[in-house]
Amino acid sequence: MNVVGIISSPHAEGSGATLVREALAGARQEGATVNEVFLSDYRIEFCRDCRDCMKAGRCVIDDDFHAVRELLMNADGIVLSSPTYGAAVSARIKNLFDRLGQYAFLTSSLGGKYVVGIATAGSFGAAKVARQLAAGVQQSVFRRGYVSGTLGVHLRGKHASAMPHALRAAFGLGRKMASDIRARRRFPLQNLLGRLPNVLFMRPMIRKAIEGNRETMGGVYRELVRTGIIAEA
Repeated sequence: MNVVGIISSPHAEGSGATLVREALAGARQEGATVNEVFLSDYRIEFCRDCRDCMKAGRCVIDDDFHAVRELLMNADGIVLSSPTYGAAVSARIKNLFDRLGQYAFLTSSLGGKYVVGIATAGSFGAAKVARQLAAGVQQSVFRRGYVSGTLGVHLRGKHASAMPHALRAAFGLGRKMASDIRARRRFPLQNLLGRLPNVLFMRPMIRKAIEGNRETMGGVYRELVRTGIIAEA
């Protein structure tokens, strides 16, 4: 098992980082190999909306995004974390999501992976942001990801290291993720109402669009063929 923790806080020793490390420690106790990514250490530029990734299968911007993406693609489980800014995720992790973008959505690159969302907030909104983080892995066309759990912590002037219940919860989520990976749990009822329109309407429509527009979506088409999601025509 390979589990990656993404820390999008600007503080390497902050509350969010502390909780991610607890989650990774829990996963490690269950036998996982863990990696920590402190996003502030990586140079990740903004998406240019050039859509070259759709055509070439790879982002053309030469920066550190490719190293982070490789870690995510090789992971079985992902711990996503963010402080709460304006009742939403931080700009750093939103930028990472933007760079993964439509290519990841259409190819289901994160499909089959397990995710934990962890968010902190000064007073309110952390639970909502934690759910937002996890939802990104669920929302792909052909293969969905699985949410092992979320944790929103309202700090109210404290550091997470002084909140034993939050530390225990993060550690437990890490253990649960590793257990879910090992058991290959599929959570059949998870996001069921959201999945039905995708299966019935969106998936056939998008498949047809990809197969009919290989000049502009060749990278997407080749990746779907490579992973066996669609058969080569």
